[in-house]
Amino acid sequence: MNPETQRTFKVAILLCLVCSVVVSSLAVGLKGIQNQKKEAFRQQSILSAAGKWTEGADAAELFAELITPVVVDLEINKATDRYTADDSKLDVAFAQRTPEFNDPLDAAADVAGIMKREKYSIVYEVREEEGAPVTVLVLPIRGRGLWSTLYGFVALDLVHAADGATGLKVKGLTYYKHGETPGLGGEVDNLLWKAKWPGKSIYDKEWNVKVEVAKNAKTEYQVDALSGATLTSNGVTNMLKFWLGENGFGPYLQNTLATTSPPVSSTDDPPQLSAVSGSRN
Repeated sequence: MNPETQRTFKVAILLCLVCSVVVSSLAVGLKGIQNQKKEAFRQQSILSAAGKWTEGADAAELFAELITPVVVDLEINKATDRYTADDSKLDVAFAQRTPEFNDPLDAAADVAGIMKREKYSIVYEVREEEGAPVTVLVLPIRGRGLWSTLYGFVALDLVHAADGATGLKVKGLTYYKHGETPGLGGEVDNLLWKAKWPGKSIYDKEWNVKVEVAKNAKTEYQVDALSGATLTSNGVTNMLKFWLGENGFGPYLQNTLATTSPPVSSTDDPPQLSAVSGSRN
């Protein structure tokens, strides 16, 4: 190898090393900022599902003002003080890979395609002001679409929760992470489609989950399917049936509603529905 070629290789290797160090340093240095941005977007998604997001607002500030995270033990279907909402053990990814924090699902129960359900989850109570009744409850949901697992939140309107299962309505639905096809399944992010969810009924009198995505939606339980995205639409239906059903938050909702006052009319104040007023372990 002649000297000229050797010098070329040395310069190339040196340049690669310098670029590697720069890229690695930037990745480490920006990781904290990236995590902050991800958390802010997640908080924005919760606020949006609850109908409380204002464009241009500070997500962290608004979240702290209106939202109360509550840890739920999904094995006993009650709120628990065993962990705090910021505990890293409650992270879904950690729970999925840690046997003592998840329950494997059999094929019949796993309609959402998640394989394992975490033993502890976090729900989000929404109040208009400190000390006021909970008017909206936001639940985390996830499930398989066509190409990816979709992560999001469904918000339940509790204004008429004292009427029982049929009193619960959808307040909103949002997704903050997915890999569906833009223009097709990716339309789960479309504001026009998301605007079709508020006010939809969820359960029948026996607590059977009836809300669904359907072609040519006609009933109070149905939302129009995404055009050209049948599998993603089915995935949304399946994850709602799972997380709002008996293997998800359904029993927790029933336990919590059991602590409310008798049914109220539409002109009365919303019932006091809060995990704080229920049993904790």
